[in-house]
Amino acid sequence: MHISTPRKAVVGAALGTLLLTGINAATTAQAAPPNYSIAVTQASAVKTVYANTDAAASCKLNTMTITRTSMCMDVGARVDLLKNGKPVGSATFDIKHSMTLKTNKLKWGESFTVGKAKLVKAGGIHINVAVGGGKGVKTAVKFPQGSTLGPARKGTVGYAARVGKMKQLANRASYRFTFTKAGYTAGGFTYKSAKFRCDDKFWGPKKRTKNPGCVFPAASPVFTLSRRDAKVKESANHILDAQRKIAGHPGASTPLHRITDQKVIDAHRKAMCAKVHNPDPKKYDCDEYPFAASKEGGNPARGSTRIISLGDNRSAGARLGGFYKVQRVLNGDGYYVRIK
Repeated sequence: MHISTPRKAVVGAALGTLLLTGINAATTAQAAPPNYSIAVTQASAVKTVYANTDAAASCKLNTMTITRTSMCMDVGARVDLLKNGKPVGSATFDIKHSMTLKTNKLKWGESFTVGKAKLVKAGGIHINVAVGGGKGVKTAVKFPQGSTLGPARKGTVGYAARVGKMKQLANRASYRFTFTKAGYTAGGFTYKSAKFRCDDKFWGPKKRTKNPGCVFPAASPVFTLSRRDAKVKESANHILDAQRKIAGHPGASTPLHRITDQKVIDAHRKAMCAKVHNPDPKKYDCDEYPFAASKEGGNPARGSTRIISLGDNRSAGARLGGFYKVQRVLNGDGYYVRIK
């Protein structure tokens, strides 16, 4: 039996279909929820400066200054808040580090400051810091983790290295800064310190002659003698005259490099002094420059010899050996020679 549908019912059903279709279309056309994220960058490349001084390294923005035992690094940084990839706020600041090594200890410290930030619609950003010391080095970071970016925040890092007898390690500290904000994908960046080196290389036949310790090996230390010091004035005068005479001014304008192979050292000394007349070996020594214990030594065409008193030569040699220990100058390390 065929039952006819009233005309009004048909129209109503059609209208309902149209309304439902319109709702689905509107839902389909609705924009995706916004994507909020954090982008973090260093404001500028950090350049490295080596300072041949005993004073602590000083800081300059976007510069890492290194001495034999200290590092000062000031890194400019910027945090951008992004909505769908477009900036909606920013914070600019710098992070300053000061690390001091100990030449007779395997423990040392570092302080750092996340500077006061200039905020532009960028409130509520939180900061966390992690620091690694590399293989063989433990770190302990103290910082108000999760604190809000804005006011200056200070932190410290403690380092402790382990080195076997006659061994060494060379690492860089790795810094990781992470920035978070509610509703935003976190952002961060990583950078590294100067390379430090810890060693336990100074041993005599039976015992240590220098406790293990650490230095920044890329910074060349300075060995100093004075012409006014009666005990080494002959050595000092010879070195100064040689530096002025030899092309390239070794030790003054360019560094010498220590060698520790005794056979090579003896060969260098023989090459320089074997044909030099010594009127009385009990009173005098043949003094050679550059030193026999340097890579630059042993070449008569680029060196100088002079007969000086045995006591003066031995005193200067003892001071050079002491300098190697104090500054942890290992085989291949560069160093300068300064005469006052």
